[in-house]
Amino acid sequence: MRCILLLLFSCPYISFAEDAIDLFSLDLADLAKIKIASKQVQTVYSSPSSVSVITRAQLQNMGITNLQSLLNFVPGFQSTRDIEQGTANRISVRGRSTALSESVLIQIDGKKINDLYTGGISILNRMLDLGFVKQIEIIRGPGSALYGSNAFLGVINIVTETQRNEASVAIDSIGGISSNILLNSRFDNSQQLDAYVSLFKQNGDDYFITDLFGVNEQVKDPIRGGDLYLKYKIDKLLFTARYMQRKLDDFIALGSIGNNINNENTKQWSIAAEYKNKIADKLDYHLLISHSEDEWDTFALFIPKNVEIAPGFALDENFVGGPYLTSKTSEISLNLTYPLNEEHFLSFGITYENAAITDVYTSTSHNLFTLESLGEVEKLTGENSFNALNTRTITSFYVQDQIKLGPNVELTAGARFDTYNDFGSSTNPRLALVWKPSSNNSLKFMYGSAFRAPNFLELYDRNNYVDFGDVNLNAEEVTTTEVAWLTNVANWHVEITAFDNQFKHLIVLGEPVEHPENPFFAPRFTNTNNKGSQGIESLLQYNASENFAVKLIWNWFTASSDINTARNTGALVFDYQQGNNQINFASYYRGNNDFIENQKGYFVSYANLSHRYSSNLKFSIAISNLFNKNFKTQSIVYPQGIANRGRIFTFKTEYSF
Repeated sequence: MRCILLLLFSCPYISFAEDAIDLFSLDLADLAKIKIASKQVQTVYSSPSSVSVITRAQLQNMGITNLQSLLNFVPGFQSTRDIEQGTANRISVRGRSTALSESVLIQIDGKKINDLYTGGISILNRMLDLGFVKQIEIIRGPGSALYGSNAFLGVINIVTETQRNEASVAIDSIGGISSNILLNSRFDNSQQLDAYVSLFKQNGDDYFITDLFGVNEQVKDPIRGGDLYLKYKIDKLLFTARYMQRKLDDFIALGSIGNNINNENTKQWSIAAEYKNKIADKLDYHLLISHSEDEWDTFALFIPKNVEIAPGFALDENFVGGPYLTSKTSEISLNLTYPLNEEHFLSFGITYENAAITDVYTSTSHNLFTLESLGEVEKLTGENSFNALNTRTITSFYVQDQIKLGPNVELTAGARFDTYNDFGSSTNPRLALVWKPSSNNSLKFMYGSAFRAPNFLELYDRNNYVDFGDVNLNAEEVTTTEVAWLTNVANWHVEITAFDNQFKHLIVLGEPVEHPENPFFAPRFTNTNNKGSQGIESLLQYNASENFAVKLIWNWFTASSDINTARNTGALVFDYQQGNNQINFASYYRGNNDFIENQKGYFVSYANLSHRYSSNLKFSIAISNLFNKNFKTQSIVYPQGIANRGRIFTFKTEYSF
């Protein structure tokens, strides 16, 4: 390793014009232009929400390649490994952690990727690729006044790159390999094509794990996948297409170790057409038509053979099977912005969405009631499957008013109304007052509500041992009050946000119930009583020079907060550049979490060292879990927590052309 580092940094100093601008020396107000908070271009200081922005350069400096890993370095967010529905990451925000990440709305170029069945991204969009990213815009807090359901505690929009030609290849120390290419082509002044292709394969790390049946074996967690993203622009018309596929094997699926048995396959694809223009040079409008389809296919070991599951009773053959589900979603939306004058903007939007489960069945090798072997794997369809062929239609309308009340004060007020055919309707207002005495200082007072519609898992699950749906569920609701102070003085940038969440109707698993479609007496989903949480998110960044910067993040919850994550979390990032060499060190902290047995507070660290050999060629070494920390993360299925990967070295070559 020492020889590799010497080789990497021993090349002579070369200066390149494209590297002359250092991101840390730029004014944040100029750098972080975003649209997510109001659908208008603003800075983090003027936006009417608590927001974070991650640029492509920051991603490359850290060596982070997927969204789930990145979110551990965003104020208020956590991303942890879980196995409730197969190996995935649960994304938690402001103390609320759920296995399916359904409390956060995720978009790519403004188009939702949350799936219909779970409402989140944990199942379909594992290791969400970031190789085609220009920047990532994040709302920390409610966003339903603009974006509807799932914008419950946060919204993430991945803005993709354009006009870049770049290719990379990487190999890692556990036998993984990945490659991607980003291409841009202009046909004339009005036509442009951007394409991104990524393929990866990871052989996985080694573990000794005891599963729910007491089986202790050595296992791996291999994963492979591919991503395709296309953008074709003709004047004011934009076409996009996306395809994503992931395949996982072995490790733990649905609670059991099943080497050479467990596997999960997921796919998601989408197409969209957008048209942007003006009417009478004043009214901006944006028309979007999109369609997406999902597939989730799991086959796993339910009960191993020769393991006593009742006194004197064991199966002679492995009990295997799993869920299969496909769904589709079509949407049409129209957004309009009308400036009454230079200091007063009105925005409107209307959306219609139709979504449906198109196929569903349960594979099983044994009779679910008697546990007798069927001789072969059968597919249980119709009323015997784990869910149903249901349809959801959503109609929504929002209005937003932004007005400057004075030279330094801006008021944003708005509301959105959503109506569903399957559970009812929800109205969510927002109000934000931003006082900005200068371009780099602001004080924000924010109030808003948000909702999360029950997903199809919570409404319609049936005929399984784990859970039972309830068609009478209410939507989850949250009302949030926030105060945020942002300032940039000399080389210091400071953000402090205090928030108070008041929840209603949170959906959890309740008591088992007797029902013809619940033959295994599984617990039923239900709405809980009111709960709340309060805390502070803080960020401190010091730009010591054009070449060196330090960032510190700290999140804290009050003792009275009802949360299921650690009460103290944080992150530390160092970034240093000397000539053509870049060194980045990043570490996140998790305090004690009562929901993981025997897990004390811990740090997980990353390092990334890169050298730009020429204007086109760059080499880097990324090290994840730098100090090989042995830690476990939260899971309802495993009270002792889920094992995570140890130290991994990744060697990467990037070429731009």
